[in-house]
Amino acid sequence: MKAHLSRAIAIATLVLGLILAPPSHAQQQQQRGPSTPEERTRAVKVAHELEVDPLAKDAKENREWVIQWIIDIPDITVNVCDEYFGSLPKPLRGHMREIVNQMVISSAAYMIEHPDKVKDEQAIATAGLLGSLKAYQSILKVEPESRWPYIDKIVQMRDQGKLDDFVSDTRRKCAQDEEDPDPDTIRAAR
Repeated sequence: MKAHLSRAIAIATLVLGLILAPPSHAQQQQQRGPSTPEERTRAVKVAHELEVDPLAKDAKENREWVIQWIIDIPDITVNVCDEYFGSLPKPLRGHMREIVNQMVISSAAYMIEHPDKVKDEQAIATAGLLGSLKAYQSILKVEPESRWPYIDKIVQMRDQGKLDDFVSDTRRKCAQDEEDPDPDTIRAAR
């Protein structure tokens, strides 16, 4: 798992727009130690705030903090495959970055709030995706022109009670892709 972490950090750097040096990450994690209760409380608070108001004045700073925190701490791992978001253009357009990042952030928050579910990848992925959908719908209230048709289809699946099947199918695809690693897979650490 830790062997994939260096590759995952490089991918997270590219996709999430963070600037990290993967070789120093392992040292930083060792020095860093596990997350504190105060940090976990802040991370959950930030996650929920970003779902409700992803374009708030301090949203970018808070989003960067929580993503970096997830990457730095050794005790929380969030595996998120970009397959949940369809074909992502490079570079990401509009608010795609915020929506993709929200899946990582909401997944981590779910694991903190539900420590009994940290091994339930289906529940974690579903919670993360629901957080992204909530953030997306919050963005649309402020910027209706930011519509993302692929995400609209996922919202429709959620509304029709088909989200669980979509998450299961996507998790299977991601697991297959993991056997043949795709450079577009996003990973953070737990």
